[in-house]
Amino acid sequence: MKCATSVLCTLLILCQIIGRSLELSHDFVPISEEILSKCEDKPEMGYLDEFADFSHFIRKRSSSGINISGNITTKWDVSPSDIVEVDVTILKLEGNKWKPTAFKGNVNDLCKSFYDKNTIYYPYTTQHVVNRKTVKEKCINTPGTTLLLEPFVLKISFSYAVPLSVGRHKAVLVFSAIDKAGVKRPRDTCLEIVGDIVNA
Repeated sequence: MKCATSVLCTLLILCQIIGRSLELSHDFVPISEEILSKCEDKPEMGYLDEFADFSHFIRKRSSSGINISGNITTKWDVSPSDIVEVDVTILKLEGNKWKPTAFKGNVNDLCKSFYDKNTIYYPYTTQHVVNRKTVKEKCINTPGTTLLLEPFVLKISFSYAVPLSVGRHKAVLVFSAIDKAGVKRPRDTCLEIVGDIVNA
Protein backbone atom coordinates (compact mmCIF):
# COMPACT_ATOMS: atom_id res chain seq x y z
CA MET A 1 0.00 0.00 0.00
CA LYS A 2 2.19 1.51 4.62
CA CYS A 3 5.88 -0.23 -2.06
CA ALA A 4 7.20 -0.93 1.69
CA THR A 5 6.66 2.57 1.40
CA SER A 6 3.92 4.44 -0.06
CA VAL A 7 0.25 4.28 -0.65
CA LEU A 8 1.06 4.66 -4.29
CA CYS A 9 3.18 1.60 -4.27
CA THR A 10 0.54 -0.51 -2.66
CA LEU A 11 -2.06 0.38 -5.29
CA LEU A 12 0.32 -0.21 -8.15
CA ILE A 13 0.99 -3.78 -7.01
CA LEU A 14 -2.72 -4.53 -6.80
CA CYS A 15 -3.12 -3.43 -10.42
CA GLN A 16 -0.06 -5.34 -11.61
CA ILE A 17 -0.95 -8.78 -10.29
CA ILE A 18 -4.49 -8.73 -11.66
CA GLY A 19 -3.20 -8.64 -15.21
CA ARG A 20 -4.62 -7.50 -18.52
CA SER A 21 -7.00 -8.81 -21.18
CA LEU A 22 -9.93 -7.71 -23.31
CA GLU A 23 -12.35 -10.35 -22.03
CA LEU A 24 -13.73 -8.67 -18.91
CA SER A 25 -13.59 -5.16 -17.51
CA HIS A 26 -13.96 -4.34 -13.83
CA ASP A 27 -13.30 -1.61 -11.29
CA PHE A 28 -11.72 -2.06 -7.89
CA VAL A 29 -13.36 0.37 -5.46
CA PRO A 30 -11.71 0.78 -2.01
CA ILE A 31 -14.35 0.77 0.71
CA SER A 32 -12.62 3.62 2.55
CA GLU A 33 -11.16 6.82 1.16
CA GLU A 34 -8.28 6.23 3.59
CA ILE A 35 -7.39 3.36 1.21
CA LEU A 36 -5.06 1.48 3.60
CA SER A 37 -5.77 -0.42 6.79
CA LYS A 38 -3.85 -2.55 9.28
CA CYS A 39 -3.48 -6.26 8.53
CA GLU A 40 -5.97 -8.17 10.65
CA ASP A 41 -4.05 -11.45 10.61
CA LYS A 42 -0.53 -10.06 11.07
CA PRO A 43 -0.66 -7.85 14.19
CA GLU A 44 3.02 -8.51 14.89
CA MET A 45 4.06 -6.59 11.77
CA GLY A 46 4.55 -2.85 11.50
CA TYR A 47 1.99 -0.48 10.01
CA LEU A 48 1.80 3.04 8.56
CA ASP A 49 2.96 4.85 11.67
CA GLU A 50 6.31 3.03 11.45
CA PHE A 51 6.58 3.28 7.70
CA ALA A 52 5.86 6.88 6.72
CA ASP A 53 4.27 10.17 7.74
CA PHE A 54 0.90 10.40 6.00
CA SER A 55 -0.31 13.51 7.83
CA HIS A 56 -0.03 15.56 4.60
CA PHE A 57 -1.41 12.86 2.31
CA ILE A 58 -4.90 13.97 1.28
CA ARG A 59 -7.61 11.55 0.10
CA LYS A 60 -11.18 12.55 -0.69
CA ARG A 61 -13.78 10.37 -2.40
CA SER A 62 -15.79 11.84 -5.27
CA SER A 63 -18.07 10.51 -7.97
CA SER A 64 -15.02 10.07 -10.24
CA GLY A 65 -12.85 8.14 -7.78
CA ILE A 66 -10.57 9.14 -4.91
CA ASN A 67 -8.96 12.57 -5.21
CA ILE A 68 -5.33 12.41 -4.04
CA SER A 69 -2.83 15.20 -3.35
CA GLY A 70 -0.22 16.30 -0.81
CA ASN A 71 2.91 14.41 0.13
CA ILE A 72 4.24 11.38 2.01
CA THR A 73 7.51 11.32 3.98
CA THR A 74 9.18 7.99 4.65
CA LYS A 75 10.43 7.00 8.09
CA TRP A 76 10.92 3.25 7.73
CA ASP A 77 13.89 2.22 9.88
CA VAL A 78 15.94 0.50 7.19
CA SER A 79 19.13 1.26 5.24
CA PRO A 80 19.27 3.15 1.91
CA SER A 81 21.30 0.25 0.52
CA ASP A 82 18.55 -2.28 1.30
CA ILE A 83 16.45 -3.86 -1.42
CA VAL A 84 12.72 -3.38 -0.90
CA GLU A 85 10.72 -6.53 -1.63
CA VAL A 86 6.93 -6.71 -1.69
CA ASP A 87 4.72 -9.80 -1.45
CA VAL A 88 1.05 -9.48 -2.38
CA THR A 89 -1.86 -11.84 -1.79
CA ILE A 90 -5.45 -11.29 -2.96
CA LEU A 91 -8.23 -12.76 -0.85
CA LYS A 92 -12.01 -12.82 -1.30
CA LEU A 93 -14.61 -12.57 1.44
CA GLU A 94 -16.88 -15.62 1.33
CA GLY A 95 -19.40 -15.70 4.13
CA ASN A 96 -17.49 -14.59 7.20
CA LYS A 97 -14.08 -15.82 6.05
CA TRP A 98 -11.34 -14.43 3.84
CA LYS A 99 -10.27 -17.10 1.37
CA PRO A 100 -7.18 -16.92 -0.89
CA THR A 101 -7.63 -16.52 -4.62
CA ALA A 102 -5.25 -17.71 -7.32
CA PHE A 103 -3.53 -14.33 -7.38
CA LYS A 104 -0.22 -13.92 -5.60
CA GLY A 105 2.59 -11.61 -6.60
CA ASN A 106 6.10 -10.56 -5.70
CA VAL A 107 8.18 -7.49 -6.53
CA ASN A 108 11.85 -8.29 -5.96
CA ASP A 109 13.19 -4.72 -6.14
CA LEU A 110 10.55 -2.02 -5.79
CA CYS A 111 12.96 0.90 -6.03
CA LYS A 112 14.37 -0.38 -9.30
CA SER A 113 10.94 -0.53 -10.96
CA PHE A 114 9.39 2.51 -9.24
CA TYR A 115 9.43 4.72 -12.36
CA ASP A 116 9.24 2.02 -15.01
CA LYS A 117 6.74 3.31 -17.60
CA ASN A 118 6.18 -0.23 -18.87
CA THR A 119 4.53 -1.35 -15.65
CA ILE A 120 0.75 -1.40 -15.56
CA TYR A 121 0.69 0.63 -12.33
CA TYR A 122 2.70 3.61 -13.59
CA PRO A 123 -0.20 5.73 -14.96
CA TYR A 124 -2.22 5.11 -11.78
CA THR A 125 0.43 5.92 -9.21
CA THR A 126 4.13 6.68 -9.58
CA GLN A 127 3.57 8.88 -12.63
CA HIS A 128 2.12 11.42 -10.18
CA VAL A 129 5.21 11.61 -7.94
CA VAL A 130 6.73 14.81 -9.32
CA ASN A 131 10.11 15.10 -7.51
CA ARG A 132 11.64 12.33 -9.59
CA LYS A 133 15.30 13.20 -9.15
CA THR A 134 15.08 13.00 -5.36
CA VAL A 135 13.02 9.83 -5.36
CA LYS A 136 15.31 8.08 -7.84
CA GLU A 137 18.35 8.94 -5.70
CA LYS A 138 16.86 8.12 -2.29
CA CYS A 139 13.77 6.01 -2.91
CA ILE A 140 11.51 4.84 -0.10
CA ASN A 141 14.22 2.97 1.81
CA THR A 142 15.80 6.28 2.92
CA PRO A 143 14.08 7.76 5.98
CA GLY A 144 13.10 11.38 5.39
CA THR A 145 12.45 11.05 1.65
CA THR A 146 9.36 13.05 0.69
CA LEU A 147 7.17 11.98 -2.22
CA LEU A 148 5.52 15.08 -3.69
CA LEU A 149 2.23 14.28 -5.40
CA GLU A 150 0.53 16.23 -8.12
CA PRO A 151 -3.27 16.22 -7.60
CA PHE A 152 -4.94 13.33 -9.42
CA VAL A 153 -8.03 11.14 -9.30
CA LEU A 154 -7.40 7.49 -8.50
CA LYS A 155 -9.72 5.09 -10.30
CA ILE A 156 -8.54 1.50 -10.69
CA SER A 157 -10.06 -0.11 -13.78
CA PHE A 158 -8.71 -3.35 -15.18
CA SER A 159 -9.33 -6.34 -17.36
CA TYR A 160 -8.11 -9.87 -16.81
CA ALA A 161 -8.03 -13.26 -18.51
CA VAL A 162 -8.58 -15.38 -15.37
CA PRO A 163 -11.78 -13.97 -13.88
CA LEU A 164 -11.99 -12.70 -10.33
CA SER A 165 -15.63 -12.77 -9.36
CA VAL A 166 -17.47 -9.63 -8.38
CA GLY A 167 -17.50 -9.07 -4.62
CA ARG A 168 -15.42 -7.94 -1.68
CA HIS A 169 -11.68 -8.55 -1.89
CA LYS A 170 -8.57 -7.42 -0.13
CA ALA A 171 -4.95 -7.13 -1.13
CA VAL A 172 -2.51 -7.97 1.66
CA LEU A 173 0.89 -6.37 1.04
CA VAL A 174 3.98 -7.24 3.05
CA PHE A 175 7.02 -4.97 2.58
CA SER A 176 10.42 -6.36 3.50
CA ALA A 177 13.94 -4.86 3.51
CA ILE A 178 16.82 -7.10 2.43
CA ASP A 179 20.34 -6.04 3.42
CA LYS A 180 23.54 -6.36 1.34
CA ALA A 181 24.17 -9.84 2.72
CA GLY A 182 20.76 -11.00 1.52
CA VAL A 183 19.33 -11.12 5.04
CA LYS A 184 15.83 -9.84 5.68
CA ARG A 185 15.65 -7.22 8.39
CA PRO A 186 13.06 -7.62 11.21
CA ARG A 187 11.16 -4.61 9.88
CA ASP A 188 8.30 -6.15 7.89
CA THR A 189 5.39 -3.81 7.29
CA CYS A 190 1.93 -5.10 6.38
CA LEU A 191 -0.96 -3.18 4.79
CA GLU A 192 -4.38 -4.13 3.52
CA ILE A 193 -6.47 -2.54 0.80
CA VAL A 194 -10.08 -3.68 1.18
CA GLY A 195 -12.54 -2.99 -1.59
CA ASP A 196 -15.20 -4.27 -3.94
CA ILE A 197 -14.68 -5.57 -7.45
CA VAL A 198 -17.60 -4.36 -9.54
CA ASN A 199 -18.54 -4.45 -13.20
CA ALA A 200 -17.24 -1.35 -14.98
